[in-house]
Amino acid sequence: MAPSSPSGSSSSSLCYTNTLLAMPDGPIPAAHPDLTSHTSSFIGGYPTFPALPSAASNKTGSTPSDIKCGVCHKSIPLLAQVYCPPEDGENDRTMYVFACPKVGCQKREGSVRAWRASVRNEEYVRDVEEKRKIAEKAAEEERERARQNPFTLGSDGAQPAGSALFGSGQPLFGAAAPSPFAASSVSTDPTSALSALSINEEEAAPIIAGPSKTFTPPLPAYHPVQYLSTIEEYIPPAEDDVSIASSDDDETPEQKAEWHEDGWEKILPKRTDEVFELFVGRLESAEDGKRQVLRYDLGGQPLPYSSQSPLTRKLFPGAEKPLGKNDELDLSALYTDKSIPACSRCGGKRVFELQVVPSLINILRPHTLTTTGSASDEVAPTAISEDERRKELVKLAAGIKEEGAKEQDGEMEWGNIIVYGCERDCVGVGEEWVGVEWESGLEL
Repeated sequence: MAPSSPSGSSSSSLCYTNTLLAMPDGPIPAAHPDLTSHTSSFIGGYPTFPALPSAASNKTGSTPSDIKCGVCHKSIPLLAQVYCPPEDGENDRTMYVFACPKVGCQKREGSVRAWRASVRNEEYVRDVEEKRKIAEKAAEEERERARQNPFTLGSDGAQPAGSALFGSGQPLFGAAAPSPFAASSVSTDPTSALSALSINEEEAAPIIAGPSKTFTPPLPAYHPVQYLSTIEEYIPPAEDDVSIASSDDDETPEQKAEWHEDGWEKILPKRTDEVFELFVGRLESAEDGKRQVLRYDLGGQPLPYSSQSPLTRKLFPGAEKPLGKNDELDLSALYTDKSIPACSRCGGKRVFELQVVPSLINILRPHTLTTTGSASDEVAPTAISEDERRKELVKLAAGIKEEGAKEQDGEMEWGNIIVYGCERDCVGVGEEWVGVEWESGLEL
């Protein structure tokens, strides 16, 4: 796989990126084991936190029994649970994103929160140890051959096996990497890169885990619960754009107009800023990815929503400045995460992990929020189409508010939820850092 692509790169210059796109993949049947597993990925429903060692240190934190809004201090529902064990790690890692649906709490700090649960997976540890022993044996054999004949490399001219296995140039998600959202099993291979791995002696001691914990009614939850499936983000190369452009020459004006009406281009107002155009373009151009509700790229860069949001100005200082006529916005050159606080448990660096995009709002509607543990009998309001949702987002991003427009009670209004998690993947359960770009605050 190609290196992680800059969030601000022109979509026509990209192919595969390191970003995984998560999309809804159908409801989870009632009473299915996946509903109470921390190794499942889904939207809506109740979160399940893994079992923690009974004699865990205070630094590992405790499993919560409820997540409350930082504004109204009421219980808030889960938006998404994402099982995402790092490729080179020894832990199960699960991320949880929650948001308060109350209109009065939105646009206020603490109304959107995220948690991370990391617990040692002995199968992963054994797998890593086995791979390490094989690699060390191969490296020792290569060193022995070099001592016998120091002027030659391997018979094929290759570098020693150890340098390939322990090199620092491995991408986070290799080409053969399994999806980090896949459920854990005995056959799971979470480790393709072995660099910088170490077994902590204290953690390696036998542990006794307590029970896992799944939230239950009467806590609020969106229903039905839907699986998340993932694909690698693929942006068609420039040649595709050229072929489309050349084919336009043979089309009538009416055909050209119909073509442009199919996408965002037709509804984008002239006042829309470049950052929002990049956001829209990236989501729209991903092959088979138009239904994405979440983007995952541990250690990568987020995709900002608007140049005018405080979050974008913090992470991409200078993105709000007007561009010259022939200038192209390069967000990757502006990106900085220096303002993101360190992990509150281990003091390690936090890195970008995932972001939730606004198409999720059209799935987790107010009428789907219940406290009974099952879907509501309430008649669903007419669902807005994807095209109507696009137009609504564009108006909000441009600061346009229709006269007499009234906020629907319980309708979420964020445009982007960005989550940063501990790079060290320290064992335990605790809150991670969240940044939110709100739709109604994006006036230009």
